[in-house]
Amino acid sequence: MSSPFFEVDMKSQQEFLDGLQDLIKIGKTNGNELSKKEIHDFFEDYDLTEEQMSLVGLFMQENNIKVTGVVVTPMAEQEEDPIVTKEEHSAVLEMYKEELKEIGAGQKAEEEALLRQFLEGSAEAMNRLVEMNLLEVSRLAERYAGKGVPVADLIQEGNLALFIAVTEYDASKGDFHACIMESAKAAMESYIEENNIATKMDRKISRQANQLNDIATAFAKEHDREAKPEELAELMHITVEEVKDLMKMSLDAVNVLESRNVNM
Repeated sequence: MSSPFFEVDMKSQQEFLDGLQDLIKIGKTNGNELSKKEIHDFFEDYDLTEEQMSLVGLFMQENNIKVTGVVVTPMAEQEEDPIVTKEEHSAVLEMYKEELKEIGAGQKAEEEALLRQFLEGSAEAMNRLVEMNLLEVSRLAERYAGKGVPVADLIQEGNLALFIAVTEYDASKGDFHACIMESAKAAMESYIEENNIATKMDRKISRQANQLNDIATAFAKEHDREAKPEELAELMHITVEEVKDLMKMSLDAVNVLESRNVNM
């Protein structure tokens, strides 16, 4: 089956996946909502058909972004894979995997022959070694579904690690296939850990920002004036610099929303 999205080179495929993640971020700053025109303008270089627009709309819905002006056709029910959550049966990810299947996973004998050519200096053999393992990276990424990170992000991390592992491989590192897949796995696990730490920090900062706002509002009502950063720091038992950072974060969030509303 030919993918309606990925009739382009591998770099463009990854750029499209990256663009989808950026579009999700835009939707979240716009009250979890996007219009057909916003999607069309964002992907104007791709000249999306109505079918492709519908798939993008479905992908946005799967990420809790409401899309107006686009008729979204749900995908047919698929047999459940115990290692894949329902969220990860994304239209776009399925299309990506279909394209990789057409490239071909390759046979062990082919991989061994290509490896010999690569070690002798063949750039073409190196590219083929990367391509023939991309599908396995995407399947590995799905095993981490539900860990708090979008599978598309994990695929991106795994692909990058795969490319680096292939380019840096030499015979002293042992089994080629085990080596490159271990690199992809380690990159995904590291990304999940970093994301979880960042998420916890974001939640902590968000709680502090809300607390700062409540304290500042109460102070203004009681004293009929705005509190100074030093006063807020004392009330919250944090430093003045931390108060200023929280105030800046809140202001930046307001500016993003106002900018989006002006451009609509």
